[in-house]
Amino acid sequence: MGRPRLSLLLFLGLATVAFGVAALVLRGLPERPAEDATVAARPVLVYAQFGYSADRVYTAPAGDPTRRELIATVEHADGWGINPAPSMAGTLFAYTVLPPGSAGRGAPGELWLFDVASGTGTRLARDADSFVAPLFGPAGQYLVYRSIGPQGEQRLSRVDLATRARRVVHSYSGDFGVFPVAQEAGGDVLFVQLSTAGTDLYRVDGEGEVTMLLHASDEIARDWRLSPDGRLVSYLAPVRAGERVVHRLFVYSIAGGESLVAVQGSSEQFAPVWDASGETLTFGREAYPAVAASAATISIADGSVTVLAAPQRGFDAPLGWSPDGRYLAARSFDGRSAYAPGVESLVVISVEGERLIVAGESELIFLGWILRG
Repeated sequence: MGRPRLSLLLFLGLATVAFGVAALVLRGLPERPAEDATVAARPVLVYAQFGYSADRVYTAPAGDPTRRELIATVEHADGWGINPAPSMAGTLFAYTVLPPGSAGRGAPGELWLFDVASGTGTRLARDADSFVAPLFGPAGQYLVYRSIGPQGEQRLSRVDLATRARRVVHSYSGDFGVFPVAQEAGGDVLFVQLSTAGTDLYRVDGEGEVTMLLHASDEIARDWRLSPDGRLVSYLAPVRAGERVVHRLFVYSIAGGESLVAVQGSSEQFAPVWDASGETLTFGREAYPAVAASAATISIADGSVTVLAAPQRGFDAPLGWSPDGRYLAARSFDGRSAYAPGVESLVVISVEGERLIVAGESELIFLGWILRG
């Protein structure tokens, strides 16, 4: 049986198409943030461990992932796991899942919301596409997800979390696909559409009017993330670098309608994620032809790069920064490239240089971060 989870190639994109970051200035690790004695809250990692018929959800302190605490068990169809939103909204995480007894691939999934603080889950919809992760809107008021309509019609739907009301904001019937990217502060939804022409970024407003914003690539662009302030969107697109085709990080200004950053180099780049300020992006780089490669954080303002602690061998694919900016959750692979990724693990990387492995008996699924006193 299959499941919409994480072989490396599925995690890194919809299709398979090093170090050298040119014209950027490398500098040392940032200084440790000053301790504030008045702030008792500390970052806590929230993650799930895949099980054949049920996934277990845990929390663990960022500085000591061995102290994990089981908070929930999510049952699902045999062989399938939860597909979570890429980040949390406060203490809430959201996910799509094939419920127990489902027919498998192609069957409608469910959309769920879980509150870590109260330990309660709420089913929001039964028409979800379990292969596409949901997305929180600004401040966590809404969820956007891809739903399944008649004859396989793809629908982008929005759920108001206060009222549980659902509304279809865009529909697509075709041979390719539409995928939600983000919801803007004004309520408009950003999405990408694939076609024979490649990948295009669109906006759909509350009246259903669609506007094209960007032709991102003649191929498949992926790993889209909106900056916390909603001004910029980052993504990876395939480019030719010498004799290779690699994915490269791009940043586009939605307001200005222009590209601001294109990280050069001959290495494959992975999974860019924003920090809470929206001023920097962290991305992974393959190890090939070296033994190991560090993830790097690039400043949008001046292009300077901070190098994080590297694994002994292999490379990292970032998942998300803790709210205080001290810890990065990442998937670490001990192989040299996406074509030979090797063994995968979930790690927490501190800005002080620590690398903490999150132990598990099976595949681990990043859900997000919370702050806890």
